[in-house]
Amino acid sequence: MFGVDGGGSTTRARFSDLDGNALWEGQTEGVNPNAVSAELRSERLVALLGEGLAAVGGGSRAAAAGCLGIAGTDRPPEREELERMLRERLALGCPLLVTTDADVALVGAHGSPEGMILVCGTGSICLGRLADGTRVRAGGLGHFLSDEGSAFFIGFQAMRRSLRSTEGRDERTAMLPRLMERFGLSDPAQFVPLVYQRFDKAGIAACAALVEEFRASGDPLATALFDEAARELAELVDSVYRRIRERVRNRALVLQGGLMENNAWLRESVTARIRRAHPEVEIRAPVHSATFGACLLAASLAAGRAGQ
Repeated sequence: MFGVDGGGSTTRARFSDLDGNALWEGQTEGVNPNAVSAELRSERLVALLGEGLAAVGGGSRAAAAGCLGIAGTDRPPEREELERMLRERLALGCPLLVTTDADVALVGAHGSPEGMILVCGTGSICLGRLADGTRVRAGGLGHFLSDEGSAFFIGFQAMRRSLRSTEGRDERTAMLPRLMERFGLSDPAQFVPLVYQRFDKAGIAACAALVEEFRASGDPLATALFDEAARELAELVDSVYRRIRERVRNRALVLQGGLMENNAWLRESVTARIRRAHPEVEIRAPVHSATFGACLLAASLAAGRAGQ
């Protein structure tokens, strides 16, 4: 069987035997449909899975089942289109489950289908899952509609609010010259074409590291931005937990994602907020990878228990 964890920047695949032992692992670039074209996404997935099928032998008949956790595939039409493409291009006849990257990350992090996960990287989402496959989410609707507290959120707000600060409408900050330097701008007015004509989501998200540098030195606006990010992320967890706490048995929460894992201040602040609000929630380290979780879901699918 095989499992895929497909994000905006990196996509990983894992082929395993029926006992969960890895037979082959590989990776390629991102396949989020909101970040790359359908054609490019297809090429990358077909090449990656084709390589895995060839490595384990047996061709398209080698897989008992597959699970693909792909960012940006929350709606049925997106999942159906992806499944149809894979079946046509790879001649896959096995059962397939197409879900989100947060779902497979949660199952891998807990080593079981139940629990909660807060993912904070370029984007953000909190997902809660019950043993029967019921899922409850908060956030994760993309950089324009949500992704609160994420690297993009922090970077974009730093640009926006630094400009407001020059008009005396926000906290004091020294970030603007460094933000301009980061994008090769010579005048603050050049942020307009940068955002509206040359939009660069990854580049804006990368500014979170610069904001952290200023937060650590006491910059008032940078401090306010990280405080807001921590509050928003804790509220994502609160939203999910309040809706499942009467039914969930595993009250553990895993914190994942590049920004969450690499920014100690944010991780500790979010953890403290969650523990104050919900002391019964256990915050723990992940048990396995997202691709391991995808393989667990594929195994359930092969056994006739899809989503469990």
